[in-house]
Formats: sequence, C-alpha cells, structure tokens
Amino acid sequence: MKFDMHVHTFHSKRCGWMKPERLVEHAKKKELDGLAVTDHNTIDGALEVFDIVRDEHMDFSVIIGEEISTDRGEVLAYFINREIEPGSFVQVLTEIRRAGGISAIPHPFDKLRHHAVRLTSNDVELVDCIEGFNARCLFKTYNDLAYNFGKEYDLAITAGSDAHFLNEVGNGGVITGQENIREAIMEKNVTIYGHRSMVINHAGTKILKLGRSIRGYLDE
Repeated sequence: MKFDMHVHTFHSKRCGWMKPERLVEHAKKKELDGLAVTDHNTIDGALEVFDIVRDEHMDFSVIIGEEISTDRGEVLAYFINREIEPGSFVQVLTEIRRAGGISAIPHPFDKLRHHAVRLTSNDVELVDCIEGFNARCLFKTYNDLAYNFGKEYDLAITAGSDAHFLNEVGNGGVITGQENIREAIMEKNVTIYGHRSMVINHAGTKILKLGRSIRGYLDE
C-alpha cells in the first residue's frame, strides 16, 4: 500500500490548483493506492475526492484530511469526521482527537516557512505524528531534522508531497504491507519515501498566490 499523505486541491484557496477528478486520475497513474487530501482549513476537497472515488467504484483509498492554521503554525489532521476550525495549537489538536482523527506536524523545521510549527520536546505528548519527509522542503536538512526528531521522541512518522500541482503528486509518501493505513501509521509500521519537488513548482505557487491576491483586490 502506497499513500501520499499530503496533497492539496483547488479548495486550498491561495495555493491549490488541482481539480479533484484530475488528482485522482493522476494518483492512479502514479500507482498510488490512496491519498490524504489536506486542503487548508477545509475538508471540501477531501470530500469531493472521496465522492468521486465512491461513485466511480474505484479501488482507491481517500483519507479525509485538513491542514489547519493555529497560533503556532499549521497542523495536519487525518481521518477526521468533520471540519476543524483554526484556533490555538492545543485547541486544534484537541478537536482533531474529538473528531476521531490523528494529528501530524508538517515541515516543522523548514526555516523558509513562517507557518511551520517549531516543535519542541514539550510538544511530543500532544501530537501523534511528525512529517519526516515533505517534498516541498527545499533543503534536505529540514527533512532530516524532522525525521531525526521523530525517531528521538518515538513519534509516528509520515511523509507527503505537499502537492499543489499534478506533477508533484506521489513525490513523497508512505509504504506499508498493512491494509489499514491508520493502524500502520500509529503502529509505526510504514516506510517513508520521496524526492524533493522541482524549484519551478515553488515559483508556480508564488505566481498563483499573487494572481489570486490581485483578483481578490480587484473584486473588492
């Protein structure tokens, strides 16, 4: 079983581009068995992808996820049964568990991202997982720090592409022989894999954000 645990659709208003149907089509071409759809502060994209897979009777798994803003940075939620509102770090982690989900801290040591949670040893009792590889981290050191932190504090370790565009889907993820991906992650029975996305993808995101900001300004 091969899963990309961090992808965005166009429902991520400022940075997402992919239409859900194209995302599923491309993920299957990349021989993925499933995806965690983790749009910013919404589960609309995840639900739309889930509906496509269900309606087309595809042999493909969709994890309902979300990347949630907190006062300390972004937190990933997996397997949630409802949308989680932005809030304080502790409040969001509490709500993820109440919603039946598990939490993961994405790209925690990426110094180029102001919205990354800077994990400390005081946080390890609060979170379930750490993202040990993110394909959009420009420097290998940032992923190495995350992976080593997870190992040192015995956290479950995930990985994902953080894809905004189709060519990034599958650039990072987890592999397991277990059928139940949630159990595999929490039992630390996954292998992470990945390669960093091309720099041009970062430029594409910047252009997309700028264009949407200008459009929003003109619409006011």
